[in-house]
Amino acid sequence: MNAAAIQPDMPETGLWARYIDRDLLVALLALLAIGVVMLLSASMWVAERQYSNPYYYFVRQLVFLGLGLVLALLMYQIRLDFWQKLGVRLLPIVLVLLVLVLIPGIGKTVNGSSRWLNLGFMSVQVSEIAKLIMLLYLSGYLIRHGKNLATSPSYQPLLIPLTVLGVTGGLLLLEPDFGSTVVIFATGLALLFLGGVPMKRLGILLGGAVLVMIPVSMMGYRSARWDALMNPWAHEADKGYQTVHALMAIGDGGWFGNGLGGSVQKLFYLPEAHNDFIFSILAEEFGFIGMLLVLSLYGWLVMRAFVIGFQADKAGKHYGAYVAYGVGFWMGFQVILHIGVNLAVLPPKGLTLPLMSYGGSSLMITLAAMALLMRVHRETQTVLLGLPERKPRQVRRVTHG
Repeated sequence: MNAAAIQPDMPETGLWARYIDRDLLVALLALLAIGVVMLLSASMWVAERQYSNPYYYFVRQLVFLGLGLVLALLMYQIRLDFWQKLGVRLLPIVLVLLVLVLIPGIGKTVNGSSRWLNLGFMSVQVSEIAKLIMLLYLSGYLIRHGKNLATSPSYQPLLIPLTVLGVTGGLLLLEPDFGSTVVIFATGLALLFLGGVPMKRLGILLGGAVLVMIPVSMMGYRSARWDALMNPWAHEADKGYQTVHALMAIGDGGWFGNGLGGSVQKLFYLPEAHNDFIFSILAEEFGFIGMLLVLSLYGWLVMRAFVIGFQADKAGKHYGAYVAYGVGFWMGFQVILHIGVNLAVLPPKGLTLPLMSYGGSSLMITLAAMALLMRVHRETQTVLLGLPERKPRQVRRVTHG
């Protein structure tokens, strides 16, 4: 008697676990969880006042989180080769979008800044998209021209990436979005250094960028911000108001904070408490210990990005390595700038704290960047450990006689 049975192959134990960087995933989930809780705490009062619904910002952030996770899952399924080829084609698109936000009637202006395109159900902050596209473009450029960048005696190989950085930065400054400009420039220069640009040339470029940035940063309202930063208590009723109340929030938190929901500064004292100054509210409610925990999680996340990049480099996945390093620099610079503003080390710039501040564009693009990081890890593992690209789903026919 012959009987046929269909039995699927049993997957190797822990095979899929090797495709996921668990340390990165833990840090990411922890920051998302803390961010959701802090967003609810920091936004309830202002949401009640503006929309008669204390959960307005919280619910929207959950929707953005859901959309961001779907986007991340989709991007995780796409091979890095696709992004390497697409980076050059995406660059003109993002430059056009940066122009569109400056056109009255198309771009949405909030608090004097034209940074958004209104899609009806949500507003898209183009500068967040620009961070990701610039990262993909520069990573691809370094693969194509890295040898020339390292060995050419002239500056010619640098002209194209520097021109792209300059045009992008100029459009961002017109919005104005000085914070995103600094993040993109700093990340771009860091990648160029990793790509082999000699330190001497990089120093000259950095010095030139600083010489351009200083007068720009001192123009118009930015001059008032620097003045307030130097002596905020002398301007606590006007241009130093945000800085003073951010410092008061952090100081009131002490070692262990006032407990979740115990912030006073979020009660209409500190503007943008759920966005630009969410770190100050976290410090007020959870104190120095809470600040230290969040900083440790961000440090852990950035460290994992660099480790993933190093492993990709070792496996010969050089494009993936540049992407991973770029994500690490991007997240690190943005966290430093956001916290620097909250600690009154830097003037206010309107930068979100990744994964925590309110903002659909920021949250979704950051999750997309994390998905790329996970994809780099996955493709690296297939090389280093000889794992299959996908878990096999073979069908084995077992015959009994």
